[in-house]
Amino acid sequence: MGTELVSGDQYNDLFLAPASHPFLLVDKAIWELVKANLPKGYFIPDYRIINHLKHM
Repeated sequence: MGTELVSGDQYNDLFLAPASHPFLLVDKAIWELVKANLPKGYFIPDYRIINHLKHM
């Protein structure tokens, strides 16, 4: 069983500031696992942590 590589753009909805990188390939199984285990409404990076760091 081989690794299925897909465009990283399929996971742009997980990122607070998505950017298109059409030639970046990621392991689909790993990213599906990440996506399935993130809390609802979570973004990478987590905006709550970014806001907290800005005030330090």
